Amino acid sequence: MLQIRLTASVWPLLCLGAYAASSSEASLYQSKLRVADNIQSAMLASIRTSWEQGTAAGATLEFDDPEYSVFGPSPFVCDGKFPLSTLQLAYSAAVRQSSDGRLSQEIGDALDGAALDGASAGSAVLLGSFTDASRRDYWLNAANAQLNFLLNVAPRTSTGAISHRIDSRQYWADGVYMGFPFIAYFGAVTNNATLLQIAYDQCRLYRDALILDGPTGKLWGHIYSDDTKAWIDQGIWGTGNAWAALGMLRVAVTIQKTEHSSTMVSQISNLTSWIKEILDGEFAALRSDNLVPNYIIGGSSTPDAASSAALASVAYRVAYLCPQQFGKNYTDVAAKIRDAIVDNITNLGTLQPIVDSLPDPFPYWNKTGLLSTESQAFGLMMFSAWRDWIAA
Repeated sequence: MLQIRLTASVWPLLCLGAYAASSSEASLYQSKLRVADNIQSAMLASIRTSWEQGTAAGATLEFDDPEYSVFGPSPFVCDGKFPLSTLQLAYSAAVRQSSDGRLSQEIGDALDGAALDGASAGSAVLLGSFTDASRRDYWLNAANAQLNFLLNVAPRTSTGAISHRIDSRQYWADGVYMGFPFIAYFGAVTNNATLLQIAYDQCRLYRDALILDGPTGKLWGHIYSDDTKAWIDQGIWGTGNAWAALGMLRVAVTIQKTEHSSTMVSQISNLTSWIKEILDGEFAALRSDNLVPNYIIGGSSTPDAASSAALASVAYRVAYLCPQQFGKNYTDVAAKIRDAIVDNITNLGTLQPIVDSLPDPFPYWNKTGLLSTESQAFGLMMFSAWRDWIAA
């Protein structure tokens, strides 16, 4: 079983006044490590698409090598430890890079049609450039090619947002996790304030395009076409909102870890408030089984463990980073979600119930699924965030 140590966290605070978790939480976490291990092994055993490859790499980094995740104390410099499991996933993403720069594309018989999904592995690839000296140029060239695609090749919407799709101009809530944390991470590693600002601006432009007044608060619609000026999926999808919250959190924390944080206070504050919107709206819709619905409006309201786990992970993170904005009530909800998810993990280590991540017919994400890499990754992220909140 993977051994996880609870070390004191030295994350820089976005706000002041952090509070400690109880010792009983630490004991409970230790008792559930086998569950986390099973979640991870099922994730690694799944066949992955480009966005899933990057999400698996990100979840693995947070769980196996948290010092190198953006939530670690000094994530952008090598501390001498080799992040093997993350770089193994990153290596696959780089080996399968297409000629236009998109990572994880050369699988099956076609490219995946997304402009942003490949970039989800970009941070893990760039990590190799300062932790694996023997392949430094290989990692750096792959990351540079992916960044060039985002900034100079991918289509742009009328507002300047990077389109989530390669053959049309579309906003997908998913894209906020896929592309923009990588841009911010590249800016942090290379000390490039322009890239940090671009990452923030892209989050802002996506929120402007997708924000809706939902029945439980301001939340994000799923897909909007800039070509037709019409919604493709106006539903408030739990996983779409989770992707947006996960992405904005990583952009905010990345900016905070750089020397440019003092001049980007308003950007960090905005991102934090937009994360709060999502948590407040989604948690207000929590079902009696302590899972959020697949859709709040616009689709099936069946319980969804995947989006629930992702949102719980965000709640644990922000409860420590910004306790003045995110009090104990957020971690109380996260704990309810966590327990509901853990109680339903199958003997194969899979999260249930979940939505089919490869839906048919497109674009309605209403079909129940058996296994998806993103679901497993969200579960692993939840465990990592829970662990780090306890150790804070």
